Amino acid sequence: MSNRSTRCCCICAKRFEPQPRLGDRQRTCGRADCQKQRRRSNTRTWRAQHPEADDVVCRQARQGDRPAYQAYRRQYWATHPKAREHHAAYMRHWRAGRKASATTSVRDAYRDIQVKLPAVNTYMQVIDVREANRVITAKLLSPQELVTVVAA
Repeated sequence: MSNRSTRCCCICAKRFEPQPRLGDRQRTCGRADCQKQRRRSNTRTWRAQHPEADDVVCRQARQGDRPAYQAYRRQYWATHPKAREHHAAYMRHWRAGRKASATTSVRDAYRDIQVKLPAVNTYMQVIDVREANRVITAKLLSPQELVTVVAA
């Protein structure tokens, strides 16, 4: 660790170096278990200090008053047929797009890209693209290998 001050995690009691952005406010290390336990503790403390927030009215507000909203929505669609048809068409289009994107991978569009590196007289062929973590796997090819790849 560097010369910066270290702190003791209030959950696991291990030493950690606080993030500069948080400074003195950081109480736990970055481990997921400690963060989860800290959040639970904070929630428990807040609820103890605010007992009125756990009454029926607040609970219904947090849930979005679902049954009443669902009844309203059913009545709205029953009394507004054009809006219902428009929404149904939109949802069909949206679902079709999601289904098409699930079958067609973004990776496939990049597989045939080849980049020439003129300084070393080498080509780079994209082998795989991972959208989630933005990793591109590439293979370096000599001009002779490139000829066999293009011919295949």
